[in-house]
Amino acid sequence: MGMAIISAAILPIFFSSSISPMLSANPVELGNDDSEFTFSGKCESGDTYRLLAYKKMIDGKSYAHYDYEGPAGKGTVSTNATPRTMSVRVCRPLAEIIDDH
Repeated sequence: MGMAIISAAILPIFFSSSISPMLSANPVELGNDDSEFTFSGKCESGDTYRLLAYKKMIDGKSYAHYDYEGPAGKGTVSTNATPRTMSVRVCRPLAEIIDDH
């Protein structure tokens, strides 16, 4: 009985240490190569909003764009505003959302 308890305690340690070198042999590389981000949530009024942030090449230059939908309407805008700023704008029904490029 005592041997079974010791085996039950030591076996998981043995297997975890023998498998971990195999797992780290081919580590997954992480990076900042994502080019599209979706943000969605609820406005203070209870209405929902959705933002799709992405980069678009125009005349060889990369510009930030958002597709948006919420109380302010639905559309696309080219702006360097942060997602937080855009979510506040989209949540205002009479907000003027204009390009800054």
